[in-house]
Amino acid sequence: MNYNAVVRTEGDPLNVRATPSGEIVGSLINGTEVEVNGEPVAAGGRNWVSIGTNRWVASEFLSQIPKGDNDSNPTFNSIKGAKIVATQTDEIIAGGLKVYRTELIDVTGKTIDRVRTVSGRVGKQTPSAIPGSQTPIPFGIYTFDRPGAVEAAPGEFGGVWSPVTPTFPTKRGGFGVHYDPSTFKNNSQTGTAGCLATPTIKEREIVSNFIRTYKPTHLIIQND
Repeated sequence: MNYNAVVRTEGDPLNVRATPSGEIVGSLINGTEVEVNGEPVAAGGRNWVSIGTNRWVASEFLSQIPKGDNDSNPTFNSIKGAKIVATQTDEIIAGGLKVYRTELIDVTGKTIDRVRTVSGRVGKQTPSAIPGSQTPIPFGIYTFDRPGAVEAAPGEFGGVWSPVTPTFPTKRGGFGVHYDPSTFKNNSQTGTAGCLATPTIKEREIVSNFIRTYKPTHLIIQND
């Protein structure tokens, strides 16, 4: 049986294996669209489906896309509007925060600008689906609640706030894009409790102006 499906986890990437329950050869972020080929194969207590040559994933983490309903299921490949794509890297700043290479992309697919962003607290840099964990924002696809809106927000939010909502199920919430004025202060508030934040005022202004001008509809968080 062949069909299209979307990766649906609680925030962690979905492992791709060379054989059913076999060696890990890659991973997929939440919201990634895949094409399933053939029938499920049982192994290691799970059902596995093929998404390509020597590429198998656990079927329980896939949500089948009904035919004719693709437009209601946002996936990386189907997002045509302006968007912000943040890729977690191994570069470290501020004593332990991983840098997210963040691209600001317009509706034509052109990258308007690039900035750094951070997420999670120092010492807690592995995304988690656990509420209150203060780890980075989970990998996946989010929608902006009010495209083009940058709200005034005091304190740790650094004066700006644009809320986003995940397109995948997760027990965490309260996600958004803002500026983290504590990034380089090396105190208990260094980093964020789970949002995506710019580390400097200059980068804050670049992102805020992009949101106001281009009105991105989606935020995509992925690993390198």
